[in-house]
Order: sequence, then C-alpha cells, then structure tokens
Amino acid sequence: MKFKLLSIGQKFEYQDEVYVKTSPIVASNVKTGHNKMIPRYAVLTLLDNSGENIQASSKEPVIAEDILNHFNLFYEKCIATLEKNGVLVPIINDELDKARDEFTTHLT
Repeated sequence: MKFKLLSIGQKFEYQDEVYVKTSPIVASNVKTGHNKMIPRYAVLTLLDNSGENIQASSKEPVIAEDILNHFNLFYEKCIATLEKNGVLVPIINDELDKARDEFTTHLT
C-alpha cells in the first residue's frame, strides 16, 4: 500500500518499524515518537483500519465562508509575491484568476 492512500491516524509498518500517519507526508514512530517523512514510493503494510473512523469522528464541520476567506488571503499573498518579484505576467494572472473562480464555484 502507498503512504498517500492512508488516512491520518492509520498504523502501518515501514522498514520493520510501526508508524502512525500524522500528516500527508509525515508519520510518527509508535515506539519512539520520532517523526519521519515517508517517501511517496514507499511500500507499506497496513496494520489497522482505524484512521478512517478517527477522521470521521474528530473532524469539525467546515464552513465554506471560512475557507473562502482564508483562500482569498492566500491568493492575495501569492499575487503580491509574484508582482513584487516581477513574474506576474498577464497569462499567469489570467490562469490564476480562472483557477480561483473554479475553486470558489465549488464552494457555493
């Protein structure tokens, strides 16, 4: 099984050690507690299926308006950074605007 297919909280074995997935790219060693980046190509052995249940019960509802506000802040910072560094050309700006519009359409 590939690391990206695991849910946060699922236990797996990698290189003869047991880990728990803690983020999209990091896992925590069950015995030592040390964090380790797991490569995308790593082949893992799933030890339980608990991650799906943990995720479903521990997540709070997401409010689309909050996501949109945070996304707009992110978008504005990206545009400002590109402008400041002189790399915001019209075609890039147009593509970013299209992508923003598609994203916001899915939230409404």
